[in-house]
Amino acid sequence: MCKILLGGGVDLSFVVPCYNESLNLDNFYLQILNQINIINEQNSKQINCEFIFINDGSTDNTLEILKALALKDNRIKILNFSRNFGKEAAILAGLQHSNAKATILIDADLQDPVELIPTMYKKFITQSIDMVCVRRIDRKGESKIRAFFSDMFYKISRFMSEIYLQSGVRDFRLMSKEVVDAILQLGEYHRFSKAIFEWVGYSKIYLEYEYIPRNAGSSGWSFWKLFKYGIEGLISFSTMPLRLAFILGFGASFGAFIYMIILIFDTLIYGNDVRGYPSLMCVVIFFSGVILIVLGIIGEYIARIYEQVKNRPNYILKDENELQN
Repeated sequence: MCKILLGGGVDLSFVVPCYNESLNLDNFYLQILNQINIINEQNSKQINCEFIFINDGSTDNTLEILKALALKDNRIKILNFSRNFGKEAAILAGLQHSNAKATILIDADLQDPVELIPTMYKKFITQSIDMVCVRRIDRKGESKIRAFFSDMFYKISRFMSEIYLQSGVRDFRLMSKEVVDAILQLGEYHRFSKAIFEWVGYSKIYLEYEYIPRNAGSSGWSFWKLFKYGIEGLISFSTMPLRLAFILGFGASFGAFIYMIILIFDTLIYGNDVRGYPSLMCVVIFFSGVILIVLGIIGEYIARIYEQVKNRPNYILKDENELQN
């Protein structure tokens, strides 16, 4: 079945979060233009495109390069944040400012296979697919420790959450306007896009690719940042940690009760000897650790409620005039 697109408006929007991508932007822009030309040749007509670049508080000359590109191409919109709010905020801002019939979310570091863009758009047009996703099928270019923790995250998330996250799926994807509108209905402050994309549903297919090295510069995602992002994802879309805390507390209490019964019978049978100071200290330290773990898990959820009810914006635009073409 072929998806019917009515005339007028923007056909395709590129949402590009940018943080210190000055070394990649020119090359990225040229490669995207090449892919647009291929799409135009496939469709035998020129599609209307727009580019939404989000400068997420870059400390290099990313903004200056974006302004230079915008002077040459009036299809470019620039959303300039007042500081670094993070990639999730940048994704949200880009989707909020996209008015196209299809939106492609892509990073500017050229680690996403831009050559798949014509295929993605063709499948969207001809197969009535709402979301065309891209999945990396190998772990080349990553350390063994990083690859191990990444695989563990997906396994744990599948156990803890009803949302099934496939390993290797990138944020790089094409989404219909219906999908974008559904995503924007989710008003949570702590956002985890990988799970949000799955939660909204809609028909989707996956295109596979192999590892592509970064074109230039260095990634802003350290191991610690990825670890915190993983914790964010596990908590944002699951209450399983609270259930595990309950099970852990119940198990510890049950074990303590059994141990108490054993001590009572031991005292009645063998007498009331004063003993076991080292074991007593171990038990006290163990249960103190259990209590702190449970309080930490509960505190994470309470903190999210606290931040949500404050109703702070996910981002602040420093230069709204940059939205004008």
